[in-house]
Amino acid sequence: MVVLETKSKSGEVAATIAGCLAGVAAGVNLVGGVILVRSFVNDPGELDDSLTLFATLGALASVFAFAYGALLLARRNETGRWMIMVAAGAQLALGALGLLATLVNYDSGYGIHWFAEETVVRSILIGLGGVPGAVTAIVNHSWAAALSGAAFGGLVLLSAALPWTAAYTLTRPDDVVGPNV
Repeated sequence: MVVLETKSKSGEVAATIAGCLAGVAAGVNLVGGVILVRSFVNDPGELDDSLTLFATLGALASVFAFAYGALLLARRNETGRWMIMVAAGAQLALGALGLLATLVNYDSGYGIHWFAEETVVRSILIGLGGVPGAVTAIVNHSWAAALSGAAFGGLVLLSAALPWTAAYTLTRPDDVVGPNV
């Protein structure tokens, strides 16, 4: 009985951490999208139209996936855990692409540069801006922004993929209304 209670508590803690990190990821994606749109509205010539549109749509999709995934995870629904893992994996992949673009000095040839003259500390904060931050890291060849975006995506992915988080969603009480997907 003591072992079961300890396992239940560790699963609850792991799921709470995963849900909180997913909530933070939703928030930073929303902030990153708002900053990008605000910068575009203030000076439309500085940012590329289509890249701004797709980065903003990616940020909104990430906000939905992280927020709804966290809500479902709080309800002990396995689908929420998977939504968080997919969204965090996408953010990790974008950060890894940013690191790869920096490593090989990729240049699209279009002359697109956003927020190019930033310090390392500001680049780290930009990288934590979710999808817009990862796209900015790719465009500007910012290793600090790409590394911070990939690290945060990996942290969220790791917390949702822990076996204790999975055990928490699979041990859903019978008195909860709704299907356990």
